[in-house]
Amino acid sequence: MSQTRANLLMLIASFIWGTAFVSQTTGMGTIGPFTFSFSRFFFATIAVLPVALYFEANNFIKIFSNSKLLKLSIATGVFLFLGMGLQQYALQVSQVSNVAFITTLYVPIVGIISRFIFKSQLHWIIWIAILLCVYGSYLLSSNQSIEIQKSDALIFISAFCFALHIILIDVFMKQFNSPFTYGAIQYFVVFILSLILALTFEEPTLKNISFEWFEILYTGILSAGLGYTLQIIAQHKASPAPAAIILSMEGVFATIAAWLLINQTLDLNKIIGCIAIFLGVIIVQLIPIMKKTYDR
Repeated sequence: MSQTRANLLMLIASFIWGTAFVSQTTGMGTIGPFTFSFSRFFFATIAVLPVALYFEANNFIKIFSNSKLLKLSIATGVFLFLGMGLQQYALQVSQVSNVAFITTLYVPIVGIISRFIFKSQLHWIIWIAILLCVYGSYLLSSNQSIEIQKSDALIFISAFCFALHIILIDVFMKQFNSPFTYGAIQYFVVFILSLILALTFEEPTLKNISFEWFEILYTGILSAGLGYTLQIIAQHKASPAPAAIILSMEGVFATIAAWLLINQTLDLNKIIGCIAIFLGVIIVQLIPIMKKTYDR
């Protein structure tokens, strides 16, 4: 596969993920956030499972017979559940742009966690990136109601959970390269935990769920199933620098989609806030890569 084709596949994945934020918002017209999540991840599991069985048929046995790999798989699913659940809950109140861009804070958070837990070396640029992200987040949430500010705070926690999710993926994949099986187990964990909360706090019915069929299928099959598969196929073939930019476009696509499809507009403060976070996320990914390339 050429780098151009790999970049195109990642751009498609980023576009799907970005527009999925709108579906996550509009898909809660007749159902609650946990009902939406368990419905979404039921179809995500169904979408990825056949791929896992076709390409990695024996890996389920290997994972389930290895307690360390199994614990890692379940823990990864739990953090994905927390991240997605908090994000879905926040979308009841927060604007799509806030959720999309604040979620991308997982990028510098991964670096910070790696520094203090795994003792990894950090490039100094991460501290500038953090300042940009904090400033951007302040602009997105300032001059908002207390309810919206509390909702945005949940997204910060969500970003932290996504960061831990990504770190666990890295730990797992270095020990056992089985992306599709690993993904199917994660999605199933999210489905089960979301179902438990939906049955506890909401009243899901097949009739109400059927009203949101398009949003559920779009976020389940396309966003989780197809988007995840495209990323796996393309990312190891693409150059790191273009990949970093393309994957960071998720927040931009989400904001544009929210403006076009559900008429969510941004004032000047929010626009500057989005730009600040986007720049922070970009430089924390690109500067270290460029330095390594230059040092060679």
